[in-house]
Amino acid sequence: MDTLRFGVTLADAAEARHRLRADVAAHTVDSTVEITAEAAGGPAPAAADTGVIVALDFAPERLAETRRAVAAAITALPDGTAFAVLHGGGAPRICYPYDASEVWAYADGISRNTARFEAERLLPAGGAGSAGGGTGGYAAWLDAARAHVAREPRRIAHLLMVTDGRGHDDGRLDAAIDACTDTLTCDVIGVGGDWEPALPARIATRLHGRAELAEGAEPLAARLADIAGRLRATRVPAVRVEVRLRTGVALRSFREAAPVSRELRPDPRPAGADPWRYVFTTRLWDAGVRRYILSVEARPDGDPAAGRDADPLDTDLLLAQVALEPGLAAPPEAAAAAVRVRWSYEAAPGGVRARGASMTYRLRDRLADAFNAGCTAISRRDLRTAEAMLGEAARLAYELQDRDFLDHDLDRVAEVLDARNGVVRVRTGATVDRTALLRSRLSRGQHRPLDLPAAAPAGVPCPDPACTRLSTAAAGFCVACGTRLAPAGSPR
Repeated sequence: MDTLRFGVTLADAAEARHRLRADVAAHTVDSTVEITAEAAGGPAPAAADTGVIVALDFAPERLAETRRAVAAAITALPDGTAFAVLHGGGAPRICYPYDASEVWAYADGISRNTARFEAERLLPAGGAGSAGGGTGGYAAWLDAARAHVAREPRRIAHLLMVTDGRGHDDGRLDAAIDACTDTLTCDVIGVGGDWEPALPARIATRLHGRAELAEGAEPLAARLADIAGRLRATRVPAVRVEVRLRTGVALRSFREAAPVSRELRPDPRPAGADPWRYVFTTRLWDAGVRRYILSVEARPDGDPAAGRDADPLDTDLLLAQVALEPGLAAPPEAAAAAVRVRWSYEAAPGGVRARGASMTYRLRDRLADAFNAGCTAISRRDLRTAEAMLGEAARLAYELQDRDFLDHDLDRVAEVLDARNGVVRVRTGATVDRTALLRSRLSRGQHRPLDLPAAAPAGVPCPDPACTRLSTAAAGFCVACGTRLAPAGSPR
């Protein structure tokens, strides 16, 4: 039985309602959805319910790193965990258990030592990135893992790929990832400082895992132990989240913002399905909180309630609803969260920007992108681009009040002259440590705290506790309840 009780709310009450101009072509509305999972009793899943495939993807010349990776990966498996080891170049195969009649081995002192021996014996065969190991690339590894799990499915089937990052896409990678989405989750651990993270990060993100870089045997072992602990803590393998939109509203994106940043893709629709309903599958749930950003585009010309013959100030209209799948033991009041709109010809012009937590997460993604681009430009000695991108990172850090980023990460490569306006000067002789840059490029997919400071709300909130509706700064009275408003910035 499930051992979690779920609830869904909007993280910022101000994001639940919006007043939008009815004579503006389109509005983008972002809302932060918070899903909470609470322990509800019941037994924890057994270790054998989780099947882990350890894939070792290395070129032959990286024998030393691979031996350390083998030892760390297999040693990190908790007792009782069902596992298999995948290896073998362009045509990967299961090298342990070596008896073809067995699908899974079960981790204990003997099986771990045997698996290490068997994997190390085959190491010179090479991995997906090797010239002599074939041309299968990452798709072949995913196909082999999926085929293996199909022989004896597990409640949680997880692919743990330890790679030097030199595999490639032979044109089948996206199709191979899509084929695994209902079967496998995946984490990718990079070993070595000269790997390219784009493809491993794509695999891990799409398969609900994380891509990380570990330099050395001890950091690798620590990362693998964290992954094993996360799998053991999982109480609910998958939760489906439904997004239902008002007629005429378009979905821009639905993405997890914390504790991991990742874009989510809607599940395939059956023929004849409701075109305004989307279902997203989320995976590997333990007790805790996750935040998602729902971004939609609302067009008043497609909404009859926005017409001049209607009374747009009279009724709040349902713009979007986020609901949990039935049967998750959520209390009725926490089973769904609604975003509402009220069309108006008196609202402030311009689109609705993301506010609160939504804005904070988006700014942090933009900061990471700008910093990574600036560091890459330094590596190419393109100082003009570097100063432009690092200046943008400084401006975003100032807006987020992220003093730690300004004083540590950015200060290593540039002198900040005016953070508020994004003016920096690349330090003379500045160099970028490639390992540090790789970690930064992967930072969007790493753990994020959930207590990020929220931006100040746009507009003047109604002082009536029963209302709290936001009005424009020029308004004298609340448009919802008529309460007199104090001017923005004045004492209350």
